[in-house]
Amino acid sequence: MPEPEKLDTETIVPASATMELVRVELPPSLPLDQNPAAIYLASLRPVGRRGMRRALTAIVETIKGESSDPLDFPWHTLRFQHTQALRAKLAERYRPATVNHMLSALRGVLSQAENLGLISADDFRRTTKIKSIRGESLPKGRALIPTELTLLVRVCQKDNSPKGIRDLAMVAVLYGAGLRRSEVVKLDLKDFDLKDNSLKVRSGKGGKDRVTYLGQRSGEALGEWIKARGEEVGPLFLPVTKTGKLLRRRLSDQAVLWILAQRGKEAGLEHFSPHDMRRTFISDLLDAGADIATVQKLAGHASVTTTARYDRRGEVAKQKAAELIKLPFD
Repeated sequence: MPEPEKLDTETIVPASATMELVRVELPPSLPLDQNPAAIYLASLRPVGRRGMRRALTAIVETIKGESSDPLDFPWHTLRFQHTQALRAKLAERYRPATVNHMLSALRGVLSQAENLGLISADDFRRTTKIKSIRGESLPKGRALIPTELTLLVRVCQKDNSPKGIRDLAMVAVLYGAGLRRSEVVKLDLKDFDLKDNSLKVRSGKGGKDRVTYLGQRSGEALGEWIKARGEEVGPLFLPVTKTGKLLRRRLSDQAVLWILAQRGKEAGLEHFSPHDMRRTFISDLLDAGADIATVQKLAGHASVTTTARYDRRGEVAKQKAAELIKLPFD
């Protein structure tokens, strides 16, 4: 195998230097099944694939100073000095959690490069010897307060069309069960059991299935949508045209984002995302006294540490907790 073309290390070794590398394209004859980035991305689930592709694109942009397709970048030519300087530059631009996410993507691609024989085991070990960035950032997103939820529900209730009934049911599932929007669009009619208001969430994050439950009111809202939708098998949530016609196909997760944004504007709310509904679900359960292990299972998290990061109760929760400690005065 010919020696890979060397990168211009003069511009990348100093952490403060600009991250411009000599543009070296992968050999034109190299097929996708020999491309480490392509193989790494193909090994991921669709949701994870999009995120990791964005991470790799950001890495390439940081290195080259311009946007470029990560499949065209010669990952196998990176060495220890390059990845160390890259880590330093990424730390200047992004939050610790984002940098660590990007470094994880980089390790994944370099691992495939080793598997393909494009780099040696020693070079792989040295090149991926990258310490994670330590530090804490302010938590992402926010939780909605009860007044905001009330306004959001009322906006949907005022719309008596199939679209309004659907959107109320969607709010009920996003907040009442804390589902991710990618999980909402995967739901089929058969996944909801009206008898116990249970929802079967299939192929959630990490490919895991789970059963979660809706409260009585959320279950009723979803039941009303099913009456409007009909009992035909298929996706639970359907697109609705301006004339109120239901289209028998699955919504996209981007459609969920757009629907919620539109309803939020109608309700006069500050910007929030579907994932903020999930944060609110977790925070409200914890505030109501549910133990964190149960909340973890309902949310489909791998660990309680992840669940704790979603807690948006803030200073009020700390004050309430402090009041639980009673000094034994006479």
